[in-house]
Amino acid sequence: MVPQLIFGTASFGMDMTEFQDVESVKKLLKTLKGLGINHLDSGARYPPLRPGRSEELIGEAQEISHSFVVDTKVYTNTANDGSGDLERDAMQISVAGSLQRLQRPDGVNVLYAHRADPATPLEEQVRNFNEQVELGHCKGWGLSNTPPSVVLEIVDLCEKNGWRKPACYQGEYSIISRGMENKLLPILRAHGVAFNAFRSLASGFLTGKFVNNEPSGTRFSDDNPLSKAMRTVFGSQDLHQAVKDFDTKLRAYDMSPVEVAIRWVAHHSILGGDDGIVIGASKIMQLVETVAAIRKGPLPEAVLTLIDELWDAVKETRGEII
Repeated sequence: MVPQLIFGTASFGMDMTEFQDVESVKKLLKTLKGLGINHLDSGARYPPLRPGRSEELIGEAQEISHSFVVDTKVYTNTANDGSGDLERDAMQISVAGSLQRLQRPDGVNVLYAHRADPATPLEEQVRNFNEQVELGHCKGWGLSNTPPSVVLEIVDLCEKNGWRKPACYQGEYSIISRGMENKLLPILRAHGVAFNAFRSLASGFLTGKFVNNEPSGTRFSDDNPLSKAMRTVFGSQDLHQAVKDFDTKLRAYDMSPVEVAIRWVAHHSILGGDDGIVIGASKIMQLVETVAAIRKGPLPEAVLTLIDELWDAVKETRGEII
């Protein structure tokens, strides 16, 4: 069964996207409805340079957004390492702000830790999330950007103390980032935790424009606010060469790496019907094209072989990315 599709709203209110005001967001939400997608993923940190604006736009569009399932994340300040994010007071402040911006006094679906908090004791973190569920601020809680060893500690604590386990883990997963298959996913499966994949299109890296020195109009262009971060994430030379080779070989099948990537994660990856794929877009047309690609169905065996060869070429440097 194809994983559920979730729309990631980090682009709401971000420069160089179509989604700058409530009317543009309403138009997008109507498009999502038409495509059968009714689940949104947000965060107090979104968009990166205007934290909270993504949630505000969802709230301002409540005429339509009220019928969507909405997840959000506890605020994290990327100027530090996440220490203190999941302390009780910090979480309460973050959640109160999110519910106000989202105009959802009855709570959200899943409340995520945006990333691991290395300073707050795990027992306190888990109790704090359980408290948010008990208060009705969320139906469940989840993890993201958290090492497998820490995830294992968390689920063990939950079992020993009778606490509610995380419902979901949100992590990176694509044809060039398959590290979660080895250590993380077995832990999640053993404890009934779903996996929601993000960056399945590698933030536009798989268009090939960056590796072919044509970054204009992408997140890798010098004028994009995310350029520096994206160039760091996808900067290794082995990755660039492997994607160039992959792009060249795919031309024989009249397919783009982006189409292949989304069809693979939807139809051939280790994800199942209880998992999800967080798709994003800076323009409505990108969303429509992504869903259209998924609906083409499974890929030819020859293309699947190329995907495995691509992963073999990069897994030494990307095998620990989750």
